[in-house]
Amino acid sequence: MKKQLLLALFAIPVIANAQFFQNFEASTSIPTGWTALNGGDTNTWEIIDYTGGSITAYSGARTASIRYNSDAHDDYLVTPAITVTAGVSDYLSFYARSRDPLYPETISLKISTTTPTAAAFTNTLAATVAPSSGPDFYRYSYDLSAYIGQTIYIGFYSATTDLFYFDIDDVLNGPKPACDIPSSIVVNGVTSNSANISWTASATPGATYQIEYGPTGFTQGTGTIANSGTAFATLPSLTPSTAYQFYVRSNCAANGFSTWSTAQSFTTTCAPLATFPYTENFDNATIPSCWGNEAVSGAGVATWTYVTTNGNSSIMPKSAPRMAEFRTEEAGEKAKLLLPPLNISALANPELRFSLANVNWFGDIDELRVFYKANPNDAWTQVGSSYTTENAAWLDVSIPLPNKSANYLIALEGTSNWARGIDVDNVSVVDTSATLAVNDVAKNNGVKIYPNPVKDVLNINTDKKVSSIEIFSLTGQLVRKLDNNSKQVNVSDLKKGVYLLRVKSEGKDESFKIVKD
Repeated sequence: MKKQLLLALFAIPVIANAQFFQNFEASTSIPTGWTALNGGDTNTWEIIDYTGGSITAYSGARTASIRYNSDAHDDYLVTPAITVTAGVSDYLSFYARSRDPLYPETISLKISTTTPTAAAFTNTLAATVAPSSGPDFYRYSYDLSAYIGQTIYIGFYSATTDLFYFDIDDVLNGPKPACDIPSSIVVNGVTSNSANISWTASATPGATYQIEYGPTGFTQGTGTIANSGTAFATLPSLTPSTAYQFYVRSNCAANGFSTWSTAQSFTTTCAPLATFPYTENFDNATIPSCWGNEAVSGAGVATWTYVTTNGNSSIMPKSAPRMAEFRTEEAGEKAKLLLPPLNISALANPELRFSLANVNWFGDIDELRVFYKANPNDAWTQVGSSYTTENAAWLDVSIPLPNKSANYLIALEGTSNWARGIDVDNVSVVDTSATLAVNDVAKNNGVKIYPNPVKDVLNINTDKKVSSIEIFSLTGQLVRKLDNNSKQVNVSDLKKGVYLLRVKSEGKDESFKIVKD
């Protein structure tokens, strides 16, 4: 679905009332009445046809675009002359896209009140037009009423160097709308039975809003209607694992309703799992049921895959036939792999376990971090360590899960440094049934941590060689680290509270909750 973003006061009017509407569909030449001014590198504004390509225009098959060059742009795409008249031509809107997150293009909007020549564009309507990079278009709208009575030209101006492509489409000049369409619509906090939506508040004082929603594909007029006095609403009583569609419109009282927004969509999550232990071994070539992918802003669009071997065939699945892997050919890309929502509220001592391998390539090592949310609306919080050193054989990891809840989310975030991949297998959530108020904590492999709670010295009892010991605050801050085979840690100087103890030994990376008394 095309994303829309309103950056000024008003939204798009009915096209029939427009002074001009240009979607660049007539030909592959700059439209009649428009002007391309090339003052910099050899590349300038052009019309691009997307027929048969992997991305599309906002509407139709073409956009007006400017593409990268190693020399600086100094280029204008200039509209026809606009005689700004109240209620007739006092408004401008268009859709824009910056294609590549690694090379984000921007433009500015300039105004000439005399001629369509570069030197005449001395007024700035918008200093920076910078849509979020990627294949989606965002809508920009501007009030031209400051120029009523004047004839103006609007220039889409590019001055960047060696970035990628900036595309514009559906440029409209017409009357300022009486009631603005909701824009910047955002969906978040999606659960198995509800979703939160928000949008840019109307510029009309006292405006209220109406939402119509239903399963994807429903016919407008047959959906469920909800009303809101603010630019926010929660859609309740939804069905798990279901795709939904919704529309929003403003109610400007005396000016009536705006038209509906374009269709927006989301899919509810699965109902939270409440039976444990829960285990996933990634036995299929596709993402497991109820798992999800979440992009990391500005870090590419790659997702996790499910493979039979890693990048140099040095790692085979811990549990055949497949394992989850994050590996890309672009350094710096990231992606979160989300477990199904979990109801861990009744577990005495919930713990995440998984096996990890990440083989280097000429010294580069892909990285893994683990995050959680106690509630879908919360920000992600890292839990446990950052796994940034090589594990050329499987490492078994265990991490206690803090802040139990009935709608708990866990994400495995891979970071690509163009190495052999982050490989994960045998992911499970278990209840260790351990209690912090006893004098030791026993694990299945024989590691004991005592006393717990601890006042001065914490003992680690294991027959394995310990390579490192780390203590973290519950917010992820490293407060103590020992790199030798020590089996004791002096914690007398730590403040009272709960900490996370990480013990790394042969083939194991285990974490324990400890209480400093």
